Amino acid sequence: MPILLRPEDLSILSDAQTYAAAWKKDDLAPPAGALLQLPYVPSRYWRPKARSLDLLLEILGPAANRAVADLGAGTGWLSYRLSKAGFRCFAIDITADADVGLGAARAFDGTPYRFERAIASLTRLPFLTGSMDIAIANASLHYLPEARLAVEEGARILRPGGFLVVMNDPVHQDRRSAERAATDFRTRMRTVGGSGRLVDGHRHFVASEIEAELRAQFRAVARYDPDYGVWFAVIRGVKAFLLQMELASFPIYVARITDRQGIGGA
Repeated sequence: MPILLRPEDLSILSDAQTYAAAWKKDDLAPPAGALLQLPYVPSRYWRPKARSLDLLLEILGPAANRAVADLGAGTGWLSYRLSKAGFRCFAIDITADADVGLGAARAFDGTPYRFERAIASLTRLPFLTGSMDIAIANASLHYLPEARLAVEEGARILRPGGFLVVMNDPVHQDRRSAERAATDFRTRMRTVGGSGRLVDGHRHFVASEIEAELRAQFRAVARYDPDYGVWFAVIRGVKAFLLQMELASFPIYVARITDRQGIGGA
């Protein structure tokens, strides 16, 4: 797998390796042997991701062989699902770990839906300007100290009429809840051996701020909230009450270079 990093960015690889080792010890990691089934697995963590994928496919509409940059692809499960739907996918991530990083994507090579992949940074994307129809940051922007550079890069690589999707990142209305949740997660990762920039930089977004970052580069920004069902909402409401904090939501943001309303195939 090619490593498309500038020399000054290579030090992030050791941080990514340390983070991957810690992530594998957490119960939120992908279930062993279930890569081809993701995100449709019986898991409290993956069930909402399945709903998000269903809504994403509805938003995107017909694939029409459009080119998709999967930014922060992890194991590549989203690229696999989109390739299966008819999109041409190009996945990047900072870790090649064989279980929770792009190294795991070898499992897709035996299917008709393999895709190109490389080790690269979200803040220096290895794509030509105006080369992609869609860029998707799936649960990846919240690992960055700030989203601005990644959003700028996402805008750069898009063709006229293209759009950036930001999904499965934790978003709050309340800043104190966002900061508390991010601190709790960093502590959780450090407990299982996580360290380095991917842990230290982890954060939860405040909705007004991530939306402002998107609007700084895109003319139109729309928010979609997946329907996770009544019981999910009830359980989350009880948990929020007990913890006395606002729990994160996981919206799908669609940011367009133009202000046209059509998305699928437009």
